Amino acid sequence: MVVQTVPLRDLVARVDLGLTVLCGAGTLDRPVRWAHVSELEDPTPYLVGEELLLTAGVRFPSDVAAYVSGLVSSGVSAIGFGVEPEFPTVPSSLVDVCAAQGMPLLEVPPSTPFLAVSQALGALLAEIAGREQRMLADSQRALTRAATRVRPVESVLTTLAVVLNCRADLVDEASAPPDVVSLVGRVSSGRGPRSASAQVGEDQVTLDPVESAVLVVRRPAPLSPAERAVVAVALALLGLLRRDLESERGQIARLAASALLRQQVSGVSAVLGDGPHRVVAGQSRADYDVLAARYGPLVSKEGEGFLALVAAGVEVSGPVGVSPVAAATETAASAVDGPGAAPSVPRSAVDAAAAEASALLARALATGEPAFPASGLASLVDPVAARAFARRELAPLAGHPELVDTLRAWLAQHGGWDRAAAVLGVHRNSVRHRISHVERLLDRDLGTADARASLWFALTWLD
Repeated sequence: MVVQTVPLRDLVARVDLGLTVLCGAGTLDRPVRWAHVSELEDPTPYLVGEELLLTAGVRFPSDVAAYVSGLVSSGVSAIGFGVEPEFPTVPSSLVDVCAAQGMPLLEVPPSTPFLAVSQALGALLAEIAGREQRMLADSQRALTRAATRVRPVESVLTTLAVVLNCRADLVDEASAPPDVVSLVGRVSSGRGPRSASAQVGEDQVTLDPVESAVLVVRRPAPLSPAERAVVAVALALLGLLRRDLESERGQIARLAASALLRQQVSGVSAVLGDGPHRVVAGQSRADYDVLAARYGPLVSKEGEGFLALVAAGVEVSGPVGVSPVAAATETAASAVDGPGAAPSVPRSAVDAAAAEASALLARALATGEPAFPASGLASLVDPVAARAFARRELAPLAGHPELVDTLRAWLAQHGGWDRAAAVLGVHRNSVRHRISHVERLLDRDLGTADARASLWFALTWLD
């Protein structure tokens, strides 16, 4: 069983207790599990570590240095000395020895019973436990929602990064960062430990296997037990999604294969008409039902999302990504359907359009409106130059997909914290934190219209 702890500073901060720090002010981050009262000259046989040891000096030790040394060796987090009735003030010898041995020493005033200190510690522990339970429940809901989106693996990783304020990557030995590649190799090899945790540079890194890949979670602070439980939820979801990954990728191939089958029978124009064709990516159930009824096997569903090969003029009600499909040349069409056949939809073009439509869906979900490639002013710009600009403008955000998603949603909602939080499925304070981080990384003031316009353009071409 994992026992919760409270930072010593949280107990000291309780004004009602009136505790005074006599030494060790720089070590108040020490964890405290419980408060223990002892007047023994040598209480060490009865200690287990991380206690706040409370004493009034009823049997004050003759060898103070040995007394404190024993407490340090036993893992005691701090000493609380109650003044009166035995001592009017904390003995100076105890203060000096505690300062020399790095043991935090608190003065407990006569008005504060030791029982009040124990009760306050219990209340703080209960508050932390409740807060972590709420965090775990909220995180489970957010991760479950993420697993139902069109790009579920990426969505789960982004959500995990947001809720734990970390970086989360799914890698193998070939794609792992150099500083963790050896750890990834050990975890994924199937030999030895099936998970690992290590300090890498300034980050605490945890690694867990997910099918043939490894989930790497890194951040400066170690994960709490509740946060490890959040990772366990993500691991379970990613395991299911990884097993379905080939099926998920196969949806696009099956969509293209359906189109190809239609070509070989009577030409795709028999189903979609002679005009230009589009691939639509969306999540709305209403849109899916309408398109499935009209286009049948040219509509492919995966979880909450769908892909559809449709005629150019089709109308939808929800946010979608829409990408045009390049038509085959008349010569190529004749080779499939015979001389004089109308231009057909080549399978490779459907694959490319489906991938682009899926990427555009992220922008559509952020804005609540359909997203098209190179639409509006973007259509007047050289695509090569625009993509180079986007990579240069957003280079500091490389490796931070959660920041890119947050920036896109926030800009799409005109800087509205609550609306962006609703789009992302996170708390508004998470959005504020992420946007502040973006401002620092980009060294830009996002309060200016110029910065917002420039970054929105870059995000448009980053897709």
